[in-house]
Parts: sequence; C-alpha cells; structure tokens
Amino acid sequence: MNSQKLESYLSLSTQFYDLIRPEPPKDAYLFYRSYVCEADRHILEPMCGSGRFLLPLIQEGFDVNGFDASEYMLKALRDKAAARDLKPTIWHDYVGHLDGKNKYNLIFIPSGSFGHIIEFEEIKKSLENFYENLHENGILLFEAESSLSAPMSQLGIWRGMVCNKPDGNSILISRLSNIQDNVCYSIDKYELLENDKVVQTEIEKFNVRLYDDRTILLKILQDIGFRDIKIVKAHDRSSQSDENDAAFVYECRK
Repeated sequence: MNSQKLESYLSLSTQFYDLIRPEPPKDAYLFYRSYVCEADRHILEPMCGSGRFLLPLIQEGFDVNGFDASEYMLKALRDKAAARDLKPTIWHDYVGHLDGKNKYNLIFIPSGSFGHIIEFEEIKKSLENFYENLHENGILLFEAESSLSAPMSQLGIWRGMVCNKPDGNSILISRLSNIQDNVCYSIDKYELLENDKVVQTEIEKFNVRLYDDRTILLKILQDIGFRDIKIVKAHDRSSQSDENDAAFVYECRK
C-alpha cells in the first residue's frame, strides 16, 4: 500500500484548475501530439491530471493511458470522459511505481507537472522507473521550468483571484510564494463561496523545482542510460532551448 500523502490538487483546486485551464494550449497540444503520432501506440502520460491532454488524444483515436496521484483529478477526468462517451485506461498512483508489466513507446509529461517532484532521490528514482518501462528506442518527454517562470515580483506577498463557477458560486484562491534552494514553495488557500459565504476551505502546498542549471537533469538522464538527449523549446521540437526560456522540454531515448 502506498503511504505517500498528496498535499496538492484536492477538491477545490481541481475545480479551479479545470475552470481556468479547460483545454490544452494549442501549441503545446500539437507539440506532444506530433510525438504521439510517431509512437502510434503504447503511450503513457504520468501525472495526467484531469485529462487536459489525455482526453483529446484519446478522442482522436490514439492509444494513450495515464495515471495520477490525485483522486480528485482522476474523478474529474472520469466525469469528463463519461460526458464524451470515452473509456480511458487510467489509474491512481505516484511516479516511480510502474511495475514493468507494460512497456511503452512514449512516456510524456506535459506542462510543469514534472517539477512537482522535489527531492533529487525521487527525481532519479522516477526517471529510472520510466527508463525501465520504455521499449527499446522508446522516448521519454517531459517539461521543466526555470526561475523565469516564477512570480519574482510577488514573492513574499499574498496574492489572489476569484474564479466564477457555472453554478453561480465562486472559488477564491490566495497564494503566498517564496523561492529557496531552487524550489518555488507556495501555500494556497482555496475557499468556496456560496451566497457570499465561505462554505468550504482547503489549504494546500504547491511546490515546483526550478532548473536554471539544465545540466543537472542532463547528467541524471545520462547516468541512467538515456541517449540522444535534447533540450528543446516549449513547444518547438526543431529549436534548441536557451537561457531565456522559462520552460523547456527534455527529449531522450532509451
């Protein structure tokens, strides 16, 4: 039994996430879709969330499976899948726990999800696990972020926003962020407002590891045995990333 406890993507933040990001950005979707087309089948999206990328790909007919550590995200995914008459193969789990029973041609993690793995021991374990679960010549694709993606002018300051739900109620989010040792640590407070009264509150930790030194992950990937490693722009696979990019993608082959 997994004893890990998730401190983010609970009920209200899942609702909030789906309200502000109902669809994937077009450039990001087309970027990852191009790799999916080449892989054809046996494709896995770890940390798939509520299916922002997964469901459109499945709807197009691609053979993509997924898993996530948030039961709330998976419920949202299942609800959206049912509304589209889709039956995705998804399950609840944490990264690093694939058992090797299935091998994949492509494992991809879009957006900044990979950055939620904070400790280097877990990062290495997860990347090793992905390697073991790829077919020979299979590709691992994941996005990382630099400190350019962080709200530098708002560190140490409470900030917030209100998101209106279709039912007329609202979700209020307040966030306090700071950066220490190349990790952006945030405390988030979500409040559900009904008739201008707070009826539900959730406190979450939302942390992201930042990679200003891109050679850190490069060295880990090389030590594991990955080859043909590229760091490309998000989301342009034909262009090499540079120090001015807030986000970038690692492409590597087993």
